[in-house]
Amino acid sequence: MPAPDPVNHRQNLRDLMADYDHQLSHILQVGETAQRLRLRNADPLRNPSCHCAKPSGQRHVATVLSWSETGRTHTRSVPAPERARVRCLTAQYRRLRQARTAVIQLHRQILRNIDHLQEALRLSPPASACASAPMPRAGSRRPRG
Repeated sequence: MPAPDPVNHRQNLRDLMADYDHQLSHILQVGETAQRLRLRNADPLRNPSCHCAKPSGQRHVATVLSWSETGRTHTRSVPAPERARVRCLTAQYRRLRQARTAVIQLHRQILRNIDHLQEALRLSPPASACASAPMPRAGSRRPRG
């Protein structure tokens, strides 16, 4: 069986590290983020003169920011002038999470490749060294001299 090629493993590691650096640069470029943005039908307003307060009234569509904190989901309505900014922040958050996932996968690949390189570089013990040296018997002393 031919020995694995350490040159190939080294090149693979270089390529993986380049990808790792690329993903890390994406992470370092991210500024502020916001976790999640979603559109949903808002609850009817408390204003009785609004059309959505009537039983047959159509509900308003609201943009809501939601996030999780200490195991609880919180929501906050986003006013119309802030929607574009919040959409941008949530897109940044998604890019950050995707880059983080890519870094985790690359890290696992790098570790596997290091293991393969280590295996390729490991020398077999010489057969003659093991056969020529007699093993001492248990309980016997070596002569001093």
